[in-house]
Amino acid sequence: MRPAIDVQPVVNVFRRRRYLVLLGALLILLVVQPIATEFGDMGPLFDALFALVMLVLALVLSQEKIWRAMACIVLIPAAALSTGGHLLTSTAQTVSLTAGHAIGALFFVAVAGKIIHSILALPDLTWDSIFGAICGYLLLGVACALTYSMLYAANPAAFQLGDSVRMQIEQADYSRHIFIYYSFVTLTTVGYGDIIPLSVPARTLSWVEAMAGQLYLAILVAGLISALVASKSADTRRAGIL
Repeated sequence: MRPAIDVQPVVNVFRRRRYLVLLGALLILLVVQPIATEFGDMGPLFDALFALVMLVLALVLSQEKIWRAMACIVLIPAAALSTGGHLLTSTAQTVSLTAGHAIGALFFVAVAGKIIHSILALPDLTWDSIFGAICGYLLLGVACALTYSMLYAANPAAFQLGDSVRMQIEQADYSRHIFIYYSFVTLTTVGYGDIIPLSVPARTLSWVEAMAGQLYLAILVAGLISALVASKSADTRRAGIL
């Protein structure tokens, strides 16, 4: 009889580095997948990686019963609608993907808030806390990107697009990436001007995202890094005294 495999060490490592794992999944979705799109039809890959991020989120939240239940209730239909929509006809596919992304966007915002709250409540800061803060920032950007995409699908006149952007956005593989690009350009207040919001909802979401991005970096991330550095310095001084 084979001895049972002890998975507890793996679970312990994941608990200590859960935000680093989530950060890796988000970077694959936001960086690796768009590059892979240049090599062929990778439309379903986005939604598969989107489902992967949601799965990692469920694992990150699994320590709390309420959030574990919420993750199962929300993420299962979101992942099913996002990935399963590619098996449907064009009209049904659009509805399915939009519904899945809408659920995911709302959940991403909620999880970003939960991550921030849990980090601020920690008695001791770690580098994984910093990774968690970065994950919250990226989740906000992805949630806004999906919302922009839905606004454009409902009303193409909601945005003024440059000529090159207009040609790319007509391709299904590029449309999500364009709004992910626009979302993070807005979040970081870079503002290249190749995409301009025109409708009231698009403009409102754009300035809210820009303000949230600045406050997030200036207050939360900078504060966490300062607190972590101060904590490490204090530990070093105490170790020197002892």
